[in-house]
Amino acid sequence: MAATQATHGAGIEGASFHITPAAVLLLVLNLLDGLFTLTFLQLDVAEELNPLMRVAYEHSPLAFMTVKVTIVSLGLTLLCLHRSLRISQRAIQAGAALYCVIDVYHLAFLAHVCQRGIG
Repeated sequence: MAATQATHGAGIEGASFHITPAAVLLLVLNLLDGLFTLTFLQLDVAEELNPLMRVAYEHSPLAFMTVKVTIVSLGLTLLCLHRSLRISQRAIQAGAALYCVIDVYHLAFLAHVCQRGIG
């Protein structure tokens, strides 16, 4: 009974975790974004503009990836818990689409860096 009251008080009565293909895609694309960014930072061909991520990177590459994956995963967890809301579903899809664009940009930048290194 206490667990039911605590859940009801938190406003997530009956909430259960469910991950969709769009959510999996968002996680994978976020991980790719982190790996691309980390690679470009290590090669010294880019700089991190996000102040939080810059501090994490200055601490260590592992801290950078941990913070990046954790922040997105926590947000995605909240969205998945509230998947019955259309706005949550749309936010997950929009996040996946945004990371898709970001990763395509990373691929184009990688091609540019490789071409510049060869020429």
